[in-house]
Amino acid sequence: MKIETFLRHWRLKENPFVAEEARDDDIYQSIMTDGVAHPEFEKIFGHPDRPSTSVVFGEKGSGKTALRLLMEERLREHNEQNPDKKTWIVRYDEWNHMVDRTVGSEAAASDPENFTRIRLDDHIDKIISMVITEIVDAASRASASKVAKDLTKTLRKLPRQHRLDLAYLTLLYDQPNLSTRSERWRKMSGILKISQFFNPIKAMYVFGMGLMFVALGLLDITSLGALGAFAFLAVAAGGLFSFLSAWVGLGPFFANRKRRKLIDEEIKVVDHPSSLLFQQLCTLKESELASLPLPTPADRDCRYELLGRMQRLIRGLGFVSITVLIDRVDEPSMVNGNARKMRNLMWPLFTHKILQQDGLGIKMLLPIELGYELRREDADFFMGARLDKGNLIERLEWTGVNLFDICNHRVAAVCKCEGEEEPVLLRDLFEEKVSVQDLVDSLDQMKQPRDAFKFLYEIIIQHCKGSTDADPEFHIPKLTLEQVRRHQSQRVQDLSRGYSAA
Repeated sequence: MKIETFLRHWRLKENPFVAEEARDDDIYQSIMTDGVAHPEFEKIFGHPDRPSTSVVFGEKGSGKTALRLLMEERLREHNEQNPDKKTWIVRYDEWNHMVDRTVGSEAAASDPENFTRIRLDDHIDKIISMVITEIVDAASRASASKVAKDLTKTLRKLPRQHRLDLAYLTLLYDQPNLSTRSERWRKMSGILKISQFFNPIKAMYVFGMGLMFVALGLLDITSLGALGAFAFLAVAAGGLFSFLSAWVGLGPFFANRKRRKLIDEEIKVVDHPSSLLFQQLCTLKESELASLPLPTPADRDCRYELLGRMQRLIRGLGFVSITVLIDRVDEPSMVNGNARKMRNLMWPLFTHKILQQDGLGIKMLLPIELGYELRREDADFFMGARLDKGNLIERLEWTGVNLFDICNHRVAAVCKCEGEEEPVLLRDLFEEKVSVQDLVDSLDQMKQPRDAFKFLYEIIIQHCKGSTDADPEFHIPKLTLEQVRRHQSQRVQDLSRGYSAA
């Protein structure tokens, strides 16, 4: 019997158990709002306007990405319902660029010890960069939508200090994907109106022109030319302009060259074109630049001050907090699921000062391998991380009842109901000998959603293989349930012991 025949009989638009990855699962997207979640979801999620840290460890397929997607959906709902208490959502789930910039080449990444180069500063830089890039993205396409236009108006009305902070954070952290950095800076400068007209670069041009007039005037004087009076005037004017431009611009010019070098060396996770970064620094007044925090190796609090300025800025845009959703730590090509590499990548974030930062909630959805690494740490590590305040979930576990409810929701979600027809449920697909408890017990052995879906998908496949189109049998017998259960439960055990890849 064709699978399509089986599904059509039960009025199912598609097989509800095909998807294995939450990001590509349209069915999950449709049932998120129905409250389909892990029993400890509310503890992990917390309160958006007063975000807290959560640390969750889970096996592959245990639903970590599904939790992240559900948190994103709930946060969007919260922002719509509470426009005066919005939280800024940071999706920290793309790691390849950061790892490439901090660890280096693939040869260097082959040694897990090279991942110790990753610092807490790099994580803070990445978080700020994602927020600032999103603001600049919206502001630089002001004609695209009403939201972007409203944002531009809001930015123009901000106090000068906030506009200066945004300009400084933009030159430090903007990481465009589509448009060019110079075009974005030009648009932001026009919106923020903090650029100085006579900047150090122009001052150096005037300095050079003044020296040229001095040289030409001296040449004319020494050659006893007919224009001696004009030559003396050129020397005097050129000397005056050179002196004044050097007085105004020479110090800031070389100070900005030093700043450019420090920024390029310290902020590793952002690509900084040197010439443009120098031009950006020169557009700001030296007195204002001197008051802004400059990342240096010796200053451990600089990143927190930059983070604080970014938080103050988004409060001016109507956001009271930031929620960072960390996921897919095992997926970067240079990490490739290696536990030691993941440990060195993530452990800098296990610092009490950042995990308990006011107005910042970090939700870590981490592979179970890091949970094993965590148990090997000493008392000093736990004192520094203070995970007793971090809503720690040591293992994301599911019961058979939880999995049965999720599978029921999935079947009902793809059922085509007309009029007052009741949706098909999971139990309806099986013969009368199969009880709800039989299904719950079988699903309990699968341990997690991905394996539960594989189990039920295999049941449907095996049943259709054993039934003909000429004489179809649409109720799945108990024998098929038991045979597939034994095979799949053995697969799950092999997977947990490392004997199987999937």
